[in-house]
Amino acid sequence: MPAPSKQSRPIAVACVSLDPTGEGGMAEVLRSLLASPLAKRYRMRMVVTYALVSPGRKLLRFAAALAELTVWCLGRGRRVVHIQGAVRGSLYRKSACVLIARTLRRPVLFQIHAGPGDIEDFVARLDPVRLRVFGAALRHADRTVAVSSESARALERCFGVSDVGVLANPVAPVAGGGLDVGAPGRVRVLYLGGFADPAKGGTVLVEALESLAPDHSEVEFRLYGPGEPPTELVELTTRAPNVEWGGWLDADAKREAFRSASIFVLPSISEGLPMALLEAMAWGRAIVATSMGGVLDLLEDGVDGLLVRPADPTELAAALRRLLGDPELRRRLAESAERRSGDFTEEAVWGHLDTIYQELAA
Repeated sequence: MPAPSKQSRPIAVACVSLDPTGEGGMAEVLRSLLASPLAKRYRMRMVVTYALVSPGRKLLRFAAALAELTVWCLGRGRRVVHIQGAVRGSLYRKSACVLIARTLRRPVLFQIHAGPGDIEDFVARLDPVRLRVFGAALRHADRTVAVSSESARALERCFGVSDVGVLANPVAPVAGGGLDVGAPGRVRVLYLGGFADPAKGGTVLVEALESLAPDHSEVEFRLYGPGEPPTELVELTTRAPNVEWGGWLDADAKREAFRSASIFVLPSISEGLPMALLEAMAWGRAIVATSMGGVLDLLEDGVDGLLVRPADPTELAAALRRLLGDPELRRRLAESAERRSGDFTEEAVWGHLDTIYQELAA
């Protein structure tokens, strides 16, 4: 029996990224990819470059990942390296991975998950040498993509690269979701973002709630996420018992939070393509979000949600107040957001990635 031809052998993919068992939207996207049909079709191999361990162990983890990637690239058959990262330390690590993969003549897909604000802030602190190094890493990848069109434009503008594409984050279908605009006297507003990352805008939301929560004692405001609550929030929960801080939620608790919410608020200052927002859309929740980053790829102001300027607590409070006072507006926005989420299903996004893998391996 003749041996299979080179073209008939399954394509192998090394997914080079952070620990997929960790917290955050990027880890959630990785888990979705590793559970998708692509993971088996392409003999996917996870190469972990970063995990939440001690500094010494982080360095050892990265060194081991470089060695693992080198050995994997030297293997036989068609192989594609899918590198996923952000900025700051992640871009340092992933630039080294691009260099190894391209030196060993393996095609590289470089995917950046950072928001445009994070990209611009990072670049503003770089000296010319490092700026050229990172720009070279992005240019040497066979394909560079971002998770939103705003992030793609920021990469092109800040690093002097061209033809940055967009590969969105996917959202899984929601079982048992459906619209819940909230009956009079029973409305719950949900925030998932916490206070560990200032870019999530948690402190802006707290400032907005200073005037809003006491005036709407019948409304429950539920805030969750990583990090410790600021003093202002602790004091607000004392004055306004309808404001509650719940810390980090596991997957089951997050589903319950979405199920019981009527309104979702995203006060972020910078985002790539926020997974929490995609989930809120899939759940059919009315949304108030800031007009920046990947939000602009997902929502049209007044159609799928209400958009406000980033870092503007007064405008954020006004939009929430408007939504709280208009159940019909909540219903209309929620229905539109749920329909819009259909453009970002796992089937659609992983189908796009399937096409990229095939093109790179040809």
